[in-house]
Amino acid sequence: MKKILIPAVLSIMITSIISAMMLFLSAEILEKYGYGVFLVTPLMCGAISSVLYNIAEKRKIKESLFVSLLSGFISLLGFFTFGYEGGICLLMAAPIMLPCFALGGLLGHGIFQLIRDTIKGQTPFLLMLGLLPILLGLESRLPVTDHIRQVQTRIFIEGDIGDVWQEVIAFNTIPEPTEWLFKMGIAYPIDATIEGHGVGAIRYCNFSTGSFVEPITQWNENKLLAFDVTAQPLPMTEMSPYVNIHPPHLDWAFVSHKGQFRLNQLADGKVELIGTTWFHTEIGPEFYWGNICEELIHIIHLRVLNHIKQSVETTD
Repeated sequence: MKKILIPAVLSIMITSIISAMMLFLSAEILEKYGYGVFLVTPLMCGAISSVLYNIAEKRKIKESLFVSLLSGFISLLGFFTFGYEGGICLLMAAPIMLPCFALGGLLGHGIFQLIRDTIKGQTPFLLMLGLLPILLGLESRLPVTDHIRQVQTRIFIEGDIGDVWQEVIAFNTIPEPTEWLFKMGIAYPIDATIEGHGVGAIRYCNFSTGSFVEPITQWNENKLLAFDVTAQPLPMTEMSPYVNIHPPHLDWAFVSHKGQFRLNQLADGKVELIGTTWFHTEIGPEFYWGNICEELIHIIHLRVLNHIKQSVETTD
C-alpha cells in the first residue's frame, strides 16, 4: 500500500505547488490569463504528476489518470482555500482545466513508459518543469487581439411604446434576484438613472458591484437609445471564506464597450424591445470564456428586459 500511496501523495503535492507557482507567475508577473493558465499549465502539470508517480516503478494507466485528476482537483481547491481565487471562477474554470489535467496524465504516462528505458530518473520531470514557465512567458509576449463580441436579447411587450421608452431610459429597482448565478456572486443590475436629456446625457446602470457609466450617443425617442461605456464595476463578487478577495483578472478580464436599446412598434400593437451589448474578453482561451460571457450577458439582459416588460404591462 505504501508503494502506491506515498508516491501518489508526493506527486499530487509537488504538482499542486507547481500549479500555484504558475498561476502566480501568470497573474502577478506576466499579467496574462490565457491558454497558458487554462490549457498548457494543467496539461503539463497532469503530465508532471504522472511522470513523478511513475519514476520509481511502472504504474497502471488508471492509477496515473487518477493521480493527475486528483492533482488538478487539489490544485483548484488550494486556490480557493488560500484565498487566491473565488469559488465561482474556479467552478467556471474546472470544466476546461480538469480534462487537461487528465489528458496530461495520460500523455505523461504513455510517453514516460516509452522513454523510461532510454531517459532515466527525473530528467523528463525537470524538462517539463523548465519548459512550462518558458511557454507562459512566450504567450505573454504575443500581441493581444480584441475580438469584439455582440450579445442581443429581445422580448415583446404589450403596452404603449412611449411607456417602454421611459422605462428604458431609467428603470426603478428590480426585485432581488432568484437566479443561482447572481446568488453566487455574478454582478446583477439593480436600477438605472439618467442625468440630462438627449445625446450627451449620462445614464447610470447600477449593479450590485457598482455602476456602468453610459454617455448617450444616440437618442431617437421611442426608437433607439445607444450609449458608450466609459466606466464599469467589477463583474462579480468572489465567493470565498475570505473577505474582499480580489483576483487580478476582475479588473481587466471583461471589457464592455457600448450598448443600446432598440424599440420597434409591431402591427399587432406589441413593442419589440431589443437590448444589445458589445464587449471583449482579455482572458483566454477566448472561445471558452467568450461564450461564457455571452451567456451571462444574455441572462443579465433578460433581468432588465423582463423588469421593463413587467413594469409597463402592470401599469397598463
